[in-house]
Amino acid sequence: MFLEEYSAERLAIALSNKETPSDVIKNKHHYSYLVKYLSSPEINAQTIVTEENYINKDYIDDYSFYYSLCFKDYSNKCKRIHFFSNKFSLEEINEKILAPYSDNKEFWDHYLGFIVVKPIPTTVIGFTILKTYASEKNLSNRYFFGLRKYNVHFYGVKIKITSLAFQEQDSVLAACATTAIWSMLSKASLDYHTTLKSPSQITKDAGNIGHDGSRLFPNKEGLNINQICNAIYNSGLVTELRQPDMEHEASEIAVLSNSYIKQTINAYSRIGIPIILIIAVPNPADPEAYGLHALTVSGFKQTNLAPVNDNAERLSYASDFIDKIYAHDDQFGPFVRVEFEGDGEIKCPWNENDPKKRKTLVSSIIVPLYPKIRISYAEIKLLVLGYDRIITTAFDGKTNLDLVWDIKLDFSEGFKNSIKNSNLSNREKLNLLTTSLPRYIWIADCYLGTDKVFSFTFDATDMANGMIGINIIVYYDGVKDDLIRLISQEGDKFKKLFKRRNNGSMYIKHFITQLTKD
Repeated sequence: MFLEEYSAERLAIALSNKETPSDVIKNKHHYSYLVKYLSSPEINAQTIVTEENYINKDYIDDYSFYYSLCFKDYSNKCKRIHFFSNKFSLEEINEKILAPYSDNKEFWDHYLGFIVVKPIPTTVIGFTILKTYASEKNLSNRYFFGLRKYNVHFYGVKIKITSLAFQEQDSVLAACATTAIWSMLSKASLDYHTTLKSPSQITKDAGNIGHDGSRLFPNKEGLNINQICNAIYNSGLVTELRQPDMEHEASEIAVLSNSYIKQTINAYSRIGIPIILIIAVPNPADPEAYGLHALTVSGFKQTNLAPVNDNAERLSYASDFIDKIYAHDDQFGPFVRVEFEGDGEIKCPWNENDPKKRKTLVSSIIVPLYPKIRISYAEIKLLVLGYDRIITTAFDGKTNLDLVWDIKLDFSEGFKNSIKNSNLSNREKLNLLTTSLPRYIWIADCYLGTDKVFSFTFDATDMANGMIGINIIVYYDGVKDDLIRLISQEGDKFKKLFKRRNNGSMYIKHFITQLTKD
């Protein structure tokens, strides 16, 4: 064990190995990003502890598959560098290691995580777990949905840290998409149906050959969309793929709108599986060229819901209040801030490294899901469009505010916990809490200003043709009678709002039944 005070210079030395000297480390994007991240007021690293001869499972798998077969004698052992936000001596930490954890909990609360340094050239950053920025618990409006608890064994002391695993792209065994999948699986593998695999295993799962017909190892060209989805499928999950149907004016690259990106991330966040964004990044070597790159989104920052003035052009969504997301970018580091600018444009570290400061674009979203989830966000959104028209008509003349919709996929137990904390009567709560529900449900919450007025729930495991809804929960009785009267009088007209379904009358009947039930 080697201990030293944290500094940018010492970080460069700690990240180096005999194949990659510290001056090479200083030229890496990862180094610049980590210096900024670890030095930030919210992280505030003060001490580095280096652990030599560390065995890392992912590297051992990759070593067995590739590096052990090289003529050059690469080591099978890594080193692991730990970070703390307090200062202490070697004698002090030795005392803490020998003492019971419970006697020194306050000391171990300063633990910030670790970086595994692989003994290979250039792409040295292996399995990495670092503390996140402050989360929603301290009212920062940050919501990290793609995190999990890790047990870090530090010389016999078990430290718990909540984060999401990160590592740098190894261009021999893994492309950016592979490491994006690897980070995603680190969280998703907590479910017993899903398997966490090493980067080399993920790349092999993508297919037998590269998308251009060349071999997969060394991995020079990366994975295409089909290969990404295939690798995810072979790990026990299925995918929802969202691609644009519009052209970006400036670049001739088809991109998704920022509104739709926010909606999708918000919609699937409650399930807790990180979401993969495929982005088009500017190529610094070519002023006209863009290249595709994969990020793993694990969180977002959202301002508080506020009243929205009537907007006749489109629906208003709670996700509109998301102003940035946090993503693992294997070319920079964990929890990279990604901000929204313009329509279909984002700001991230790739822009800062482009001489022309061109914007980065989002070309696709890949949502990994458990196979039992069969109903997509797009199908729920179609229903919400109809419900919004009906409710807006009922509120006509009563308010100048627009309805705001928060559409999310959730576990049924999460929904029931929200019911417990609602302002419904105890009788209504018990009725909902004792109702048998599928494990996965879609919830469409409708707000007027900051007040929730309705919740629509749907079985996410159903068939699209047969799905009507489970419950319509009324939080605001002031408009119920108007809705009942409106639907009774103009129900035939509203049926047309659900014309994409087999029978629009089913939805109108369900609506009136839910409103009039005791």
